[in-house]
Amino acid sequence: MARLPIGYRERKDGRIECRFTINGKSYSCYASTVKECREKERQLREDIANGAYTQNKNLTLDKYYEEWKNARKGTIKGNTALGNDSRYRNHIKPALGHRKLIEIEKREIVQLQQKLAESQEPSSVNAIIVQLKTMLNDAVTEGILQKSPAAGIKLLKVEKKATETYHRALTEEEQKLFMQEAKKEWLYELLALLLCTGMRVGEASALTWSDIDYVNNVIHVTKTISRTEDGKYTVGTPKSKTSVRDIPMNDAIKSVLKSQKEKQDMMHSKIVKLNQSVFENLYGGMVFNASVNKAITETLKRINKKEVVIEHFSAHALRDTFATRYIEQGGSAQVLKTILGHSSLAMTMDLYSHVMPNTKQKEMDNIIIAL
Repeated sequence: MARLPIGYRERKDGRIECRFTINGKSYSCYASTVKECREKERQLREDIANGAYTQNKNLTLDKYYEEWKNARKGTIKGNTALGNDSRYRNHIKPALGHRKLIEIEKREIVQLQQKLAESQEPSSVNAIIVQLKTMLNDAVTEGILQKSPAAGIKLLKVEKKATETYHRALTEEEQKLFMQEAKKEWLYELLALLLCTGMRVGEASALTWSDIDYVNNVIHVTKTISRTEDGKYTVGTPKSKTSVRDIPMNDAIKSVLKSQKEKQDMMHSKIVKLNQSVFENLYGGMVFNASVNKAITETLKRINKKEVVIEHFSAHALRDTFATRYIEQGGSAQVLKTILGHSSLAMTMDLYSHVMPNTKQKEMDNIIIAL
């Protein structure tokens, strides 16, 4: 190794340490290379001169996370806050939570990324690293750090597209078998509405009878069931502005709602109010995503015992199945976008482009051009 500058030494762990004194007080900084250590020394001297070092020198990532989390309260959805907390608590905190913010090095973040990649999907690792990057960038904005140690760290390459990984549509045969067997489930009508409208579970669960507009022949989607930052379920605003929408009703949808109304008439002795939820659990309470997925799992278990195996899927597959059938049967992607509540046509096309080739051929066969 080349001769180190005065005041620098190589530690047992291989890192370079710089020591210097200002007004009788000793200071140290560490880095992987002499160049990085020089930059840290420069930043540290600048912080000391500006009086920022004393205030922030002992601030750990754990302590900063609490400040960062509290500053975001009320500005993000409860589900987003819960996701942030889960990623920090389970993955970031064990590795870096105890570290002083100003001493965290780029190599430590790279090591965390590499370790996570051994057991997590690339998309999950990226979500964790992006959150850490956001926190550190905010620390720079607040003047706690001069430069983010995560700057320049590239995210992992995600080989599979979202359509291949998460979006699975049932085949027509699977759809028929599943819905026939699902009639034995208490939540059958909810499952059927998801399939007929492409609604999200939270949106369908939040529907009240006042949202069913028979005059204009539409379902008004104006709310969803979500979770607050403390983990409680509540009825709130939808995922995005475009999620607020009207879904036209056809005969199949009306039939499902009629069946559900008859079920509730029996439950409530034909006293069903307009502000009452369209779908309820057996005890009259909210229907959650977990309950819907349990109904799907139980249905699949019964089907698979009959030697007709259907690969497991979640409630979101019913949304994908609706979109796939819609395109297969000649529906336009632009209209589908508004029914699903997507924010852009590009999103719709990206998710369901795998259905387009057959549809294009059918539409092309119907074009007659005189020559």
